[in-house]
Amino acid sequence: MLFFDILSIFHNYEFFKDRSIGYSKIFRYSDLLQVINKYKNICSIVPIGWSIEKRKIFKMKWGIGKIKILIWSQMHGNESTGTKSMFDIFHFFLKEKNCDLVKFLKKNLTILFIPMLNPDGSEIFKRRNAINVDLNRDAIRLQSPEIQILFQEVKKSNPNILFNLHDQRSIYNVGNKNFNPALLSFLSPSISIKKNIYSISRKKSMGVINFIVKELYKILPDIGSIGRFSDELYPTATGDRLQKLGYPCVLIESGNYPKDLKKEIIRKYSALSIFAGIYFISYKRENIEKNYESYLSIPENKNILLDKIYRKVEIQKNKNKFLVDIGLMNFEKFDFTKKNLSIFTKIVDIGDLSNFFAYEESIVMGKKFYGEKGESFPEIGNIERFKIL
Repeated sequence: MLFFDILSIFHNYEFFKDRSIGYSKIFRYSDLLQVINKYKNICSIVPIGWSIEKRKIFKMKWGIGKIKILIWSQMHGNESTGTKSMFDIFHFFLKEKNCDLVKFLKKNLTILFIPMLNPDGSEIFKRRNAINVDLNRDAIRLQSPEIQILFQEVKKSNPNILFNLHDQRSIYNVGNKNFNPALLSFLSPSISIKKNIYSISRKKSMGVINFIVKELYKILPDIGSIGRFSDELYPTATGDRLQKLGYPCVLIESGNYPKDLKKEIIRKYSALSIFAGIYFISYKRENIEKNYESYLSIPENKNILLDKIYRKVEIQKNKNKFLVDIGLMNFEKFDFTKKNLSIFTKIVDIGDLSNFFAYEESIVMGKKFYGEKGESFPEIGNIERFKIL
């Protein structure tokens, strides 16, 4: 076993990051085709099926070890952070192929990576596939060809553990006492409506997550922390279904950091979390479920974050005046012609928001609301074109 120095890798991340991948959150099928060619000398890259719109779905294979890890990303086409993070890890393997750590991992692991399970959705920065099915809710009927491909690969390769990579909305805070956005969230999916049921597969994924989180605590910034995603059972969800079938599943949600709108900081933490996980699995051949109960000490996410709050704004209806908080969230819009994203902010809540935190807060104490067309009070859904003076 080789020592895994997460601090050293963290500080050297910029030297092995795959810089051919741009800063945009959009990572399209055409981008994937360019990037994977860089790795044909260290990975086998094969098509394993077709999407609804006849785009190839690829599998990359690295390593020769007996321990098999199957990782997939972009089953939601607009969630690209995990894809980028995995390519950063492959870039480390490419640049440092002669270092002892990479040799050790290559000898002990076989990593199977499906970098873009939903290429049709990825092409237009869309969550769902070409027939508007959420692939992460199609794990029982298996109607979509993309999810059929995933389950075929799981059955064919019989992996020891699965990594399911996602992006998380900016609404999640760790705890409810102060502003503490979830940089990353983890989940060992449930297998029963009873939350205290732990199969061996679930215990194993809990054990892996516990190790990852302990390592991440060594490199956390001053703002933000690590959360545990809700373990409510979703029977049709991919992770829940596969875990119930006996495949340990680690779900990683790439979260948010203040002013990191393109998630480049989060990309770094996502890459390090995956790296820590595969290292742990590479040497802990048995009993990876040891200390699984520590997983339950990871604080749960709380849905109490907004992107912006104006506090104690004076609004008026007829002759009556009120002091309210106005909460806003950012939304993304994909331009089909220009193939880029624009961000707009709109009102999502009005009233007493004292139990919410925000990435950006303004205490305006009695300043007045002026709508775009002269309105004296806001409406849910208004785009931020108003003034507070």
